[in-house]
Amino acid sequence: MFGLAFILFAGSYLYWVGEGRPGTPEDFRGRVADAGLDVEWTNNGPRAGDGFITDDCGRPVAVTVDERDGELWVRSDKGGREPLTAGTLDRLRDC
Repeated sequence: MFGLAFILFAGSYLYWVGEGRPGTPEDFRGRVADAGLDVEWTNNGPRAGDGFITDDCGRPVAVTVDERDGELWVRSDKGGREPLTAGTLDRLRDC
C-alpha cells in the first residue's frame, strides 16, 4: 500500500514539475480577479476555468478563462477568444 501511495505522489509531483509548477486553483482565481474580471466559478484548476460574469445590464455571461505562456485569455459568446485586457473587460460588461 505504501508503495502505491508513493508512486501516485511521485507521479503527481513529476506532472506538476513538467507543467511548470502552475500553482493552485486559488492562485489562478486570484490572478483573474487581479486582472479585473469578477467570475462566479463553476470549475477551475491552476491554469483554466469556467464560470459566469454579470454584464452591466445584470445578465449572466458565460466565460472560460485560461493561461497561456503567462498571459490570461478569455473566451465568451460576446467576443470569441482574446487576451484579457481592459478593452476585453469593457466588451464583456457592455449590454
